[in-house]
Amino acid sequence: LADDEPQTPPDPAPRGTLSAGMLVAALLALTLGASPLSAQPVLYPARPLPMGDETPERLLRIAGTTDTQLFVDFIDAFQAQNPGVAVSYAETDSNALYRGYLAGTLPEPPDLLISSASDLQFKLANDGHAQAHASPWTEGLPDWAHWRDEIFGFTFEPAVIVYNPRLVAPGTQPRSHTELASLLEQQPERFRGRVATYDIARSGVGHLLATQDQQISSQFWRLASAFGRVDAQLSDSSPQIIDAVASGELALAYNVLGSYALARQAQGAPIGVIVPDDYVLALTRTMLIPHDAPAPDLARAFVDFTLSPAGQSIAAGRAALGSVRPGATGPWTQERIAAMGRGSVQPIALRPVLLVGLDPQRRSRFLTTWQEIVAPGVP
Repeated sequence: LADDEPQTPPDPAPRGTLSAGMLVAALLALTLGASPLSAQPVLYPARPLPMGDETPERLLRIAGTTDTQLFVDFIDAFQAQNPGVAVSYAETDSNALYRGYLAGTLPEPPDLLISSASDLQFKLANDGHAQAHASPWTEGLPDWAHWRDEIFGFTFEPAVIVYNPRLVAPGTQPRSHTELASLLEQQPERFRGRVATYDIARSGVGHLLATQDQQISSQFWRLASAFGRVDAQLSDSSPQIIDAVASGELALAYNVLGSYALARQAQGAPIGVIVPDDYVLALTRTMLIPHDAPAPDLARAFVDFTLSPAGQSIAAGRAALGSVRPGATGPWTQERIAAMGRGSVQPIALRPVLLVGLDPQRRSRFLTTWQEIVAPGVP
């Protein structure tokens, strides 16, 4: 179980010249790189309408953070039920999605925004940028996975530890946050430059997970200090981190989205996935229909499909995004994922408390302290 009180951050390590280990870490950081801020939309042509149906073809525009390879199954199944509807999907990262929508700089005006950074989605809704939709399927969602008919969660994704079995032998890998901190503290040279986690300044979902960790666990700042001690790599992309673990460039990674890790493992990637035994954060990827959506009726239809049993079976199936709806069918249901760890599951609820971590002053202090502890001496 999580400890009772959040831990006070320790004094940051003194700044100075880069160590040899940090120089190696910087080179690996180039490999991890940054995810593109905004990819050009991919167009999925409409299925043909029945013979004699002359209804004009329509276009649903979606901008989201979900890896295109995982999201395409939702698009394909939706189009099978809705002939005559083409879908355009622009994949981007969570911060770019949020800022791009507000600035009007996304590749095209979106009908639907999908993000793993539920706090940023909540802020959009709170600031009046969402339109309500009374979906008939909302009733079957857990209370924590929807808000005011404006934000809808459709996945169940644990934050996990990923490791390379050649570098961290099964049976020796850390099974909890405390064990991970102890391992890095006791063997810093073994793991120097070989551990990764989110760059919480660049990644919206990384920042969300870190702020939730800090609220729940007394081990948070201890673990942050351990990351700093081993010159941990920082990235804004779970898929890139997983690639580096699979290749052996990294030994292990922390707070990786379990959906991506489980999907890659099922595809044969040489990685191990640990759902922590003390507690596990679980987020839900969220959908929001902007107040100025060009085709809100198509967005509502997509939301309904995704929350329906058919859509939830896709989340619980090959995509491995996890079904949030209780009682769904497939290998990656909420129930099965929760049973992979022994500790308490801590869902990140779609509630106003998410706005606390986005307060500008609080966010600035948090990021400054994190940077000084995790990456001292790195500009």
